[in-house]
Amino acid sequence: MMLRHLILSFVLFTNTSFVQNAGLNSSGFVSTHNLLTNTSFAQNAGLNSSGFDSAYKLTLRNAVQDKNFYLLSLFQRHPEVRKLLSGNKALKKLANDKVQALRMAANCNDVGCFDRLFRFSGPTIETVATQLKGLGKHPEFKKLVTKDLRPSGAFIKYSRQSDSEMLIAAWKDAANGMNRLLRIYCLGKDPFHKDIDKVSFDVSSEEYRKLLQVKIREIQSSHAPLFFEPTLSFVLKLLEANRRDEAGRYEPLEEGENKTCLQDMKKIRWNNYPYSLILVLGSGPEDSAAKLSQIGAKRADQAAQLFLEHKAPLIILSGGHVHPMQTPFCEAIEMKKYVMGKFKIPEKSILIEPHARHTTTNFRNAARLVFRYGIPTDLKALVTSSEDHIALTTKEGFRIRCATELGYFPMEFITRISPVAAEFKPSVASLFFDANDPLDP
Repeated sequence: MMLRHLILSFVLFTNTSFVQNAGLNSSGFVSTHNLLTNTSFAQNAGLNSSGFDSAYKLTLRNAVQDKNFYLLSLFQRHPEVRKLLSGNKALKKLANDKVQALRMAANCNDVGCFDRLFRFSGPTIETVATQLKGLGKHPEFKKLVTKDLRPSGAFIKYSRQSDSEMLIAAWKDAANGMNRLLRIYCLGKDPFHKDIDKVSFDVSSEEYRKLLQVKIREIQSSHAPLFFEPTLSFVLKLLEANRRDEAGRYEPLEEGENKTCLQDMKKIRWNNYPYSLILVLGSGPEDSAAKLSQIGAKRADQAAQLFLEHKAPLIILSGGHVHPMQTPFCEAIEMKKYVMGKFKIPEKSILIEPHARHTTTNFRNAARLVFRYGIPTDLKALVTSSEDHIALTTKEGFRIRCATELGYFPMEFITRISPVAAEFKPSVASLFFDANDPLDP
């Protein structure tokens, strides 16, 4: 047994260093062109100048809505902001139009009808942007930006923009996000990852039309609805109808699966460890009856060995309900059960990240935990996975994929240190909430 541990340790830390640098602007958001043409600078997302405050309490009252449309949730929560939106003549007219659309939707005979009634057209999105620009001059809106939008980190992509520009950009993201949900879960168009994210029904069927009409009747309209609320309510019902609530599962993590670890974290003597954490990239089984794949178990074995060698005080197990589509098993949850059972690693040393659906978001979501939980960012982190997986994440192609799918690289750097391990530093740009991926924004 000791010999096997020594061999594994040697494999994990045989240095096959692969250092990467990429050109990024100070917001941390990049273009594929920049990644390919400028590799002279390491990523600098500007933590100190980003506006993010780790003390900000990100309250998820309705996690699926809040993570996809945090701006709209803030509009609803702040009475003075809501009052200004309700009193705006143009936005009030739009609200009345959408309430009428909600009534008309009860008689829709096909999914195209629902889409036409609830979709925000390009001109309408611009009209709202114009009104928000004017409303942004009010102290209530300025306070919303300075006390919520900026410190939350959820809009960090726009940290270099003015308060008004950030507000408008956030609105356009929300509007496009709602339209995207209509396109995928109403019209049945393919999402980017159609094998795991597509609509659960035949959208041309009578069954689905009747189901959507039932969901329409369930919508409870407020006395004075805001201009976006009828559409927001409907797109959330679309997710509900398709059982696509993955973004909200296990939230709030701080009060559930991660509570024990967070309570114990203040006792950690970080300087006693070379790394802050060990990240495990999940791998879901293709067999619908399997809880944990053999690949996932092997990756968890590697992480447990590194933990027992005191490489880091924490393990982050990352992976959601991904493969096969609509699986009842969560990669992170199953890996947690596995390492606690096999290696007797205590729950106080384990954080889970149960939402990631791709390698890009494994890193992004782990970075979010680092910044929101106050894990030291001056320490490097460790990631372990299969040999081919680690090789993939430390190549330029992975940077390009991140730029394409996320708009930024979720790490300041990543360096391969063994066939199955790499060290990296998370980027604060990862805090950005992205409605492009509604199942894990």
